[in-house]
Amino acid sequence: MLNGTNFKEWKRHVLIVLGCMDIDLALRQEQPAPLTADSTPDAKKDFERWDRSNRMSLMIMKHSILEAFRGTESEEITQAKSFLDELEQRFAKNDNV
Repeated sequence: MLNGTNFKEWKRHVLIVLGCMDIDLALRQEQPAPLTADSTPDAKKDFERWDRSNRMSLMIMKHSILEAFRGTESEEITQAKSFLDELEQRFAKNDNV
């Protein structure tokens, strides 16, 4: 559980969990292009796999953070990589203080 003083340990633990569950794709790859009527079956499969990874990663990360540390701007972020980057910036400031 991220409590404000253990970000590095929390991040390492979350990355291990997501990697073991094979849902860390959204953290390793950029979001694929949005689907269109002309999208190939492979493109649809790739997008769906990335989307599932993104949703599951966000749920797991948000669930493992004390609500006081989530912040209102964090609720507006819809990509797991952006959410993790925002947390890293916030807690890097705390480490510098």
